[in-house]
Amino acid sequence: MIAQTKKIGDIEVTALSDGMLATSLDVVLGIDRADAARLVSTIGGDLHIPVNAFLLKLAGKWALIDTGAGDSMGPALGRLAENLRAFGVAPEEIAAIFLTHIHPDHSNGLVDASGRAVYPNAELIVHEAEARFWLDRDEASGENERIRRNIAKAAVATAPYRQRMRAVREGEAMAAVSAVALPGHTPGHTGWLIASGKESLLIWGDLVHLASVQVARPDTGLVFDVDPQAACATRLRTFDRVAADRLKVAGAHMDFPGFGTIVRRGSGFAFEPGA
Repeated sequence: MIAQTKKIGDIEVTALSDGMLATSLDVVLGIDRADAARLVSTIGGDLHIPVNAFLLKLAGKWALIDTGAGDSMGPALGRLAENLRAFGVAPEEIAAIFLTHIHPDHSNGLVDASGRAVYPNAELIVHEAEARFWLDRDEASGENERIRRNIAKAAVATAPYRQRMRAVREGEAMAAVSAVALPGHTPGHTGWLIASGKESLLIWGDLVHLASVQVARPDTGLVFDVDPQAACATRLRTFDRVAADRLKVAGAHMDFPGFGTIVRRGSGFAFEPGA
């Protein structure tokens, strides 16, 4: 299945797959590797993490939350534009793109192999703290090699959009879509809250990467986090909120399609996939 649609009030939200990201338990921080291994179904070898993006129909116009990896991370990723077309929406029809953050598996799909805009008519919307961290400084200023590499990639991915990029703060960015600051994974990591009538859905980006580990142990960080301690604190705080409010959520790296709820289970939490 390449697409699944959920109604949030009058708004259609469709999960689309960009493919699968391969990694290993070596990326896990703050938890013993043996403990992490007991929480996942695959022990040893690669872990395969889904990469999801979300298509919104807002007042008759199409918008995307994240754009996948494009052709930059191997043949198992970069299928979003193809799956979008298969769903019946041309990339030229996308009017707005909301980025949860500027990491390659979320933003490199903005451009093709030649650096041209895949979504030539889209406004690019990103949190101002994210823009400052990745786009408003020189590559050499990065604190480590991973950050320096991603600053360079961010410059290429966003280049065709810079004249139609809008940096926002927390709060409403567009009718029915509000930015929710979820810092830690990156400084401007953003959840997008979709609200219509009495229904809401928080699309939380990379709040969770390894669901089988990080839902049970929210104190587990990853090497991909710019600030692992802040990411863990944000995850725990957000779990508390969405469980108490019974708020529907969707994640970029939850098993496709990524929709569900966080519930309290004993002293911890569990993810319950949506129907």
